[in-house]
Amino acid sequence: AERVQASLGEGWDYTTRLEPGSPPVQLTGEMVYSWMGDDYAWLRPLKPAAELLAAKEDWGPLYDAVALGRGGAKVAALVSFEDIYVERAFSEATGALLGDRASLWITNEFQHSGLRDQPALVFDRLLAMSKGELAIPS
Repeated sequence: AERVQASLGEGWDYTTRLEPGSPPVQLTGEMVYSWMGDDYAWLRPLKPAAELLAAKEDWGPLYDAVALGRGGAKVAALVSFEDIYVERAFSEATGALLGDRASLWITNEFQHSGLRDQPALVFDRLLAMSKGELAIPS
């Protein structure tokens, strides 16, 4: 996360935005930074592995779009309309890769934590959608 953030320039460097009147600090949710391996006791045992992964620069594609399109499983997903962590367009593009096998429930009823907030309601609806028993207009 730190390497990518640094490549985005000063606008993403929170240290340039701490003075009164500065632009707001940009949100970087769900990221893991190197200092967390020291600050969070439960992450300390993972710090060596995290450092190895962070140093790796020759990552290939993480997902094979062709393989995703060829899959056979039906899926359903809750897409929060204004999710603060995941850009809705990215979720919709992923659903499009899966084609007719994917049912997207696009709603502002829940945020990113919808499954945690109301697990029975969300899971039951997604399961019914994946079986074709429930259509959610999205």
